[in-house]
Amino acid sequence: MFTLAVGLVLVVLGTAGIRYAPAVVAAQHRRGMAPLEDDDHGVLDETDRKRATRGTGVVFVVVGFTLLAYGSGVI
Repeated sequence: MFTLAVGLVLVVLGTAGIRYAPAVVAAQHRRGMAPLEDDDHGVLDETDRKRATRGTGVVFVVVGFTLLAYGSGVI
């Protein structure tokens, strides 16, 4: 049961991260949060930051669905 709950939370958080990535990056910019730096290209631009936020959301969703499948006995 715990596995199902954690899986569901990860799916919801991951979906929100994918959907609201532009808003998250804009809020970070408004609050003056320093962007990450890349050794080769200097400061990461807004597109890269959105892509990283969406990528993190995708990982959350995949792990969440895996936990949901495991918790429900599919795998």
